Amino acid sequence: MTGGRSPGVIVAGMHRSSTSLVAAAFADCGYRLAPDLLPPAPDNPKGYFEDERMHVLHRRLLEAYDTAWDLSPRLRELRRDELRIPDHLHDATRELVDYYRSSGPWVWKNPRATLFLEEWARWFPEAIFVICVRSPAAVVDSMLRRDDRMRISTRRSFYRLRRRFRGLSIWRSYNLMAFRFVRHHPDRAVVVRIPRDVDVIQRTCGGDVVDRGLLRPPRRSVHWSAFLAWRCHLLHWRLRRCADPRRFEELLRAHSVNSSTGAQRA
Repeated sequence: MTGGRSPGVIVAGMHRSSTSLVAAAFADCGYRLAPDLLPPAPDNPKGYFEDERMHVLHRRLLEAYDTAWDLSPRLRELRRDELRIPDHLHDATRELVDYYRSSGPWVWKNPRATLFLEEWARWFPEAIFVICVRSPAAVVDSMLRRDDRMRISTRRSFYRLRRRFRGLSIWRSYNLMAFRFVRHHPDRAVVVRIPRDVDVIQRTCGGDVVDRGLLRPPRRSVHWSAFLAWRCHLLHWRLRRCADPRRFEELLRAHSVNSSTGAQRA
């Protein structure tokens, strides 16, 4: 317990960065997930391990800022600011905060939470934030594999190329917000490198949680497009330098019960 509150973990990071895998690992190690999770889908066959109510809240948060997770022009504007939870969503937020604090240890994940890390740090002063970081090329390739259009019309010229570079722009917006938080709160942030630190999960939880076959390397065509995005690569390098695998493992083992969820996400 921290200050009379249940200890908890918030898993964040850019979409397609294995946040579901990491949340499943914490659940496997004894952290409590919400009972109502998003159902599995073709692109997440083993589940998202994401609280449905928290998912709806984050969609409403982005709508309040006139944006969405993949609306890169607006995200580029917003990443300059510290996003707060609007007053009209305080009651819904307080209900979720009280639910997680009712018993612990707990864990919840949401990629969209990456845009609101400073705000969640105020609502959950006892929480540790686990930030999943995956290479720009691997993330964009995963988005393309699940046919994310990123609000680009198929009628636009150079449609495929536009999708790649929009994906890179979204990656940079999310990870800039993450890096800003890690830099300001090194004591509250744990950076997890994907796929490198998946070995920590395998040591701690066993092979049932991890299926490395889902962690595909990027296709060559996407890799070369991403190669041009030097600012993304620089940011990726800076975030990876903040990783501490030993601290990640200690956090996983803190409440380990040696259970098995058999979950994975790429």
